[in-house]
Amino acid sequence: MNILTDLIIILSVSAVVLFISTKLKLPSIVGFLIAGILVGPFGVELISTEEEVHEMAEIGILLLLFSIGIEFSLEKLIASRKFVLVGGALQVIFSVIVFFLAAWQLGLDLNQAVFVGMLFAMSSTAIVLQLFQDKGWMNTLFGKTAVSVLIFQDIIIIPMMLAAPYLAPEGAVESGSFGKILMGVALVVVVVFAARKLVPPLIRSIVHTHNQELFLISIIVICFATAFITKQLGLKLALGAFLAGLIISESEYSFEALKNIMPFKKVFTAIFFVSVGMLLNLNFVATHLPLLLGITVAVMLIKFLIIVPIAFYLKIGIRNALISGLALCQVGEFAFILSEVGWEVGLLSEFNYQLFLTVSILSMLSSAIMIGFSPKLAGKIINIPLWKAWISKYDTSRCLPEVCTLVDHTMIIGFGPGGRRVANFLSERKTPLAIVEKNERNITEDDYSYAEIFIGDGKDEEVLKRAAVEAAKQVIITVPEATVAEDLTIKIRKLNHNTRIVVRTKYEEEARHLLKLGADHVVPEEISVADTIMAGMG
Repeated sequence: MNILTDLIIILSVSAVVLFISTKLKLPSIVGFLIAGILVGPFGVELISTEEEVHEMAEIGILLLLFSIGIEFSLEKLIASRKFVLVGGALQVIFSVIVFFLAAWQLGLDLNQAVFVGMLFAMSSTAIVLQLFQDKGWMNTLFGKTAVSVLIFQDIIIIPMMLAAPYLAPEGAVESGSFGKILMGVALVVVVVFAARKLVPPLIRSIVHTHNQELFLISIIVICFATAFITKQLGLKLALGAFLAGLIISESEYSFEALKNIMPFKKVFTAIFFVSVGMLLNLNFVATHLPLLLGITVAVMLIKFLIIVPIAFYLKIGIRNALISGLALCQVGEFAFILSEVGWEVGLLSEFNYQLFLTVSILSMLSSAIMIGFSPKLAGKIINIPLWKAWISKYDTSRCLPEVCTLVDHTMIIGFGPGGRRVANFLSERKTPLAIVEKNERNITEDDYSYAEIFIGDGKDEEVLKRAAVEAAKQVIITVPEATVAEDLTIKIRKLNHNTRIVVRTKYEEEARHLLKLGADHVVPEEISVADTIMAGMG
């Protein structure tokens, strides 16, 4: 009954704080963390016992990592292996080494210093994925780089958790710890086998029943059963939930599973980040504020300085490297799980555990706010006089404009084959062009010669404003999805009452609806295809 009461309190306060943070245009994660600080044992004490706080944190991380695991994919890992294995490995190795040396110099013993290095090497998958998805940045070069590094971190946390007890002081760990490592390795092997061979046919047979409730319940059962088995093996519930997500991610119906779980993802995120906020000891913060702020800034700066050269080495350009560094410089949720392991086996004292928690939460709060401004911050760093000469000499990548400099221009949203043909036609007539495209791979070097390019999701009003939609004479929407085109039409018409909106759509009946929403001209594919066929026959 206490857990039910706690959930009601958490979700109620989250809703209020989320409403306020939306009005203030703050990321939702900031609102959740603040909500946790308010309701926790160090705030107004709506949830007052430490045991309840840790229970809620474990439930939150379990549900959140399950949804993250579903979004993960072994296929994605293989496709991005260069960025994952090179970028991710270098980031973790250098971070562990640097933070190990810093902790060792500050007086921790060798094993404790290694463990601290492992903790601070982790970044927040939940924060980066949510904010990048909200901004439409997942298909940008910096988005793919950041996600690749996070994928490696998500993988490496498993051996880190298995190895942590071996770093513990002598006598702090039970004698069966080596057996747990073997069981953990065996579990990972079983998970990979299940993901490839067992679960896909099982889910396929469930889908063929056409029973949506059965499908959803089966997904949840896989999550909790895997987590329970992992717990029985002496590992963390949350690790089991992440592995369960990985199992489901390899099914051809993973998208269906993700679609079913997505309505709950915000709830999972809220529970986790609220529970993390509840762990923040305000008395500890007040007593050691200068030290905590100093360490937080140092940690974020060190991670930034490690990530930027690695990202630049991957040849994504200095601007993308800077944004990647700004996005990944916080401490992540996997580090919370790892820190609990360290605390339980004596690798962290009570003081160091509280210090780590506080620095992590402060870095998360700072990062959640900073990521939204990272392209602008990267632009300001690039424009520092000392950098400019070096960038022009060594960086051959294209620095994208922060804000469109054009007036009375044509904006093209969606740069597939259709968008490219339209752009080529207009560029031959010297029409000023701004192009908005989600996938940076669709952009070639030649495109920069005749248009200003903006990488991002056109459904994000911030992206539309950067491309100066308010000053556009005409907006051409070439995306194939009707629902996306409708959303874009509504937002563009709201931002610019006078621009001419031209929309591509598949069917004639969709055209009538788009015209009602504010489009000036709609081109249905079925009509244009018929005209082309008849012209060929004539």
